[in-house]
Amino acid sequence: MFKITPFVFILLIDLAGCSLMDEQAVVDEGEDIHFVFDDGLNDDPNFRLPKDANGFYSMTLTKEGQNIQRISVRLLNSNNILESKCCGKRHTIRWSNNLNWWLLSGDTVAHISKTFINPLTGELIYTNLPPLLNWKDELVPTINASSITDETTGRASTVIAPIGIMKGDTMVIRVKYTHLITSSEPNSSFFTTIGEKELTDSVKIILK
Repeated sequence: MFKITPFVFILLIDLAGCSLMDEQAVVDEGEDIHFVFDDGLNDDPNFRLPKDANGFYSMTLTKEGQNIQRISVRLLNSNNILESKCCGKRHTIRWSNNLNWWLLSGDTVAHISKTFINPLTGELIYTNLPPLLNWKDELVPTINASSITDETTGRASTVIAPIGIMKGDTMVIRVKYTHLITSSEPNSSFFTTIGEKELTDSVKIILK
């Protein structure tokens, strides 16, 4: 007769227990996550940028100072809207690009005017105040660094602001999302972070 020793019996129980725990664990690895840039890099058709045959967008700079343009992208997975165990349907997106400019000490930041009504004549008076000057050298980015996705569309937006002297440059916009890989029990609101993975994408804009 075959006899199982107590030691072997306990070992079998332990193995069965580990197998059961593995089957119960739910791991969110963020499968099939991807970025989808909106047509013309903007969800508003009135403000879309043209795209050439090489996949480069173009933006015409009309001001010597900052030229404002909104850029939008969607963060999706195979189920359309990305919903993670740790963060729900709203996620932080990081933005960066390759262009900056220097605001030097003494440069004019803004021109300020004050208006008031002359109590004697009733006339509206405009008075120019001294310009607001920058007091130290600053490196100015041309993109907002972060945004949050919309829980309904998965869309996140940022703003770029190249200046006039950047005509002829190519702006490379990079977008990044860091997904936390988590483990949890079914129907539980508690999770354990066991790793992370990073998703990146980029587009290029020729400044004209």
